[in-house]
Amino acid sequence: MKSALFQKMTRYPRTGTRAGALVLALGLTATATACGTGQQAAGGEISDLVVDVRVEPDSLDPMYRNTPEAQRYYRLVYSSLLRWNDDKELEPDLATEMPEVSDDRTTYRIELAEGVTFHDGTPLTAEDVVFTYEQVADPDNGTAWLSALSFMDSIEAEDDHTVVIELTEPYTYMESRLAMIPILSSEDGYTSNDTHAQTGNGSGPYKFEEMTRGESLVLRKNEEYFGGDPEFDSITFEVVPEDASRVARLANGTSHIAPDIPGDQVELVKDRGQNAATVEDNGSRMFFYPSMLEGRPTTDADFRLAIARAIDRGAIVEQVYDGAARPNSTYLSYGSQYHDEELGLAFGEEPDVEKAKEHLKESGVELDRELSIIALDSPDLISAATIIQANLEEIGIEAKVESEKLAGFYPKMKSGEYDLILYDVPVTTSTGFAPDYVNGGLNSESANNFNSFGDPEMDTRLEEALTAESEDEQQDAWRAVQEYDLESQGNIQVVVSQTSEAWSTSLEDYEPSSLPWLNAFTTVD
Repeated sequence: MKSALFQKMTRYPRTGTRAGALVLALGLTATATACGTGQQAAGGEISDLVVDVRVEPDSLDPMYRNTPEAQRYYRLVYSSLLRWNDDKELEPDLATEMPEVSDDRTTYRIELAEGVTFHDGTPLTAEDVVFTYEQVADPDNGTAWLSALSFMDSIEAEDDHTVVIELTEPYTYMESRLAMIPILSSEDGYTSNDTHAQTGNGSGPYKFEEMTRGESLVLRKNEEYFGGDPEFDSITFEVVPEDASRVARLANGTSHIAPDIPGDQVELVKDRGQNAATVEDNGSRMFFYPSMLEGRPTTDADFRLAIARAIDRGAIVEQVYDGAARPNSTYLSYGSQYHDEELGLAFGEEPDVEKAKEHLKESGVELDRELSIIALDSPDLISAATIIQANLEEIGIEAKVESEKLAGFYPKMKSGEYDLILYDVPVTTSTGFAPDYVNGGLNSESANNFNSFGDPEMDTRLEEALTAESEDEQQDAWRAVQEYDLESQGNIQVVVSQTSEAWSTSLEDYEPSSLPWLNAFTTVD
């Protein structure tokens, strides 16, 4: 039986339109209640904001990772040429206005705001933008944003405050990528996961102050911020892995925001006198990385489809997410522009054991060992992996489940020495609200294609989607991507869950963002 939430979610309009409008976070002049921690300024306003997070960034380098825990930090510290707002619209950030684009859609001319400085006091000029984009485009750096510039032919500083970007061919989502790449200072130089791994020097509303590994990360207000006066004197990210502790700290006034709380704790938070909500448009994909290392059973498409068909997605929706999720079959996920509802639900709620067995037989794979399932160490993923372990047993695949801390996760994934890695990530992490995040995960040449999936047909369909011009052409092209994704399963999709967040009643006008970072604090009056 479908949960009430699942039924509600499936009534959303089908693709071709943007999913429902979001509430843009309002100004956060908070009239605080008693906090009990000494973190309030005179007059009752919060001056030092505390955010309790489950995990800390493994690196502070804004080019190295695009994970939610990393972006919560560097979206506050660094600026980009453009930025997304919570109305799912792009707007200028360092740019004075939206780019001037040539008639053939291959030249972007961008005027920069004058008088902007980095946190170390050096001026930000067009040369810094050129430097940053050159570092991103250098494959030796392995940056998280490399695929964003796959269509860039050249970039140059026309003068101190004008940048010109030339593309090899029209790229429909270029402006969305201008919003995702943080701008570095050319004075600092750049070595991947070194120069900025433990510090920061951006031009955003908050400055890096200090980090104590495993404990906290402290940011301080940038008094010279070009965008206005930041709301808080400081923002501290406290590492609090246990959900129960984060709820307790929020209730007693020790902290002010707890992102990523379990959906079943929303009512508990409310009962304890604080605010909490499930953010319907902030979805996270749960999916498997199947190893593409030669000799692994997961290199076979039919074997991957056997797994995809065997999964009891409805059980995961109900038992792991208490209904705050929906089954997912394609990388282009629910809530994304151009997502096709019928294709996204193609594998259904319940497992299709017979089809799974047919695919398994067609694969010719005969395992003489247990299949290894590695789940990133979080309660949701471990619970889902356990359900899937039982599902696979139904089709004759014995599997074992292991958990892995974040520090060991990426090296193992890059090595290919695994069968399946279960992971989840917000849909909007790598491209904001644009649909081209799919290219980052499935294009054979993408730096973010962590399991090295490569399929020429998928590459061709992705390129057609990235360069399609009209709405109808984009709709058709992304449908073609989804259709082939159902056949190939370069990542094996499981469910899309909704993000829940808790926040103090002291933040009177605060609304959680549908982006995986604290978007309310990146734009100030």
